[in-house]
Amino acid sequence: MSLAAWIENIFGSMEGLLAVLLAAAVFLGLYIYSSSRLQTARMEVLERIRQSLTLYTQLAGPLAAASSRQLEPLTEHQLTTLLLECKAADRLTESLLEQINAYLRDRDPSRLPLLSESLEREMNGLVRERSELLRRVEAPGFGLGLWLLLKPAVPGLVFAAAVWWCFNLITELKMTGGWSRPEVWCVWLTCMISTLSVYRLAMDARRGLPSAVFYVLHALIAAAALPLLFWREAAIFTLATQLMLYLAGFWFNAAPARKERPYAGHPELLNDFKQQRVLEPAADEQTLPAEPEPLKPRRRGHKERSRS
Repeated sequence: MSLAAWIENIFGSMEGLLAVLLAAAVFLGLYIYSSSRLQTARMEVLERIRQSLTLYTQLAGPLAAASSRQLEPLTEHQLTTLLLECKAADRLTESLLEQINAYLRDRDPSRLPLLSESLEREMNGLVRERSELLRRVEAPGFGLGLWLLLKPAVPGLVFAAAVWWCFNLITELKMTGGWSRPEVWCVWLTCMISTLSVYRLAMDARRGLPSAVFYVLHALIAAAALPLLFWREAAIFTLATQLMLYLAGFWFNAAPARKERPYAGHPELLNDFKQQRVLEPAADEQTLPAEPEPLKPRRRGHKERSRS
């Protein structure tokens, strides 16, 4: 069998072979681009951690010293400068930012010990995160190494799946009455939404409780399209389910704003509590009976004088 006959048996024609080679070239290009982007993203995370740790370590020493003794004017000025610089840290958390703003607003030395503990906790968390990230990059296990090898291929596979759903849509529209059938459009839109959810599941790396909600919702959105494999008429219900899951994601991610308040045991809270106890009547005074007043000594009248 000649090469031309072999190509014709496998690919159908030379145009089919050209389409396959073009698709392979596009897939390889997407793989290389995605791999470089993932590597750059990991390096950016390490750089943000390094920048935050640099600012935190510059503040940790003066803050620990300020927590144990009275500040001098120059030292207090330096501490204020370091606190303002820490507000520019890339990995600054909302809790630490609130404590820094509270001290800069009140200049209350009693806030410094708690601020020092929070800063130390943030530093330890960043050090652990940096160590874990370096371990995943430099010495990954077998399963993690295989996933790091396959992960750059996800954008190419998602692109191929999107092209396939569009090709199926065009094929359905060519049929008689295809434009007026709503389930055709619903199937295409549902498959595209599921493909996007699979991409988010594979490419977005998150941690913590919000990430668990994120993964569960996208897994449910992607799994909602499975009934379409044997029941295409359920596309309208599947699409409605996916939209409701997306709206549920907005509800789960809406976190209430944290109110600014002094920490427990702060002098402001103690003063407010004392004032409240002075202004409000005590409950014991309302329930207990009033104590009897002491009897006044009786005065001797003129009768006793007359007897004498």
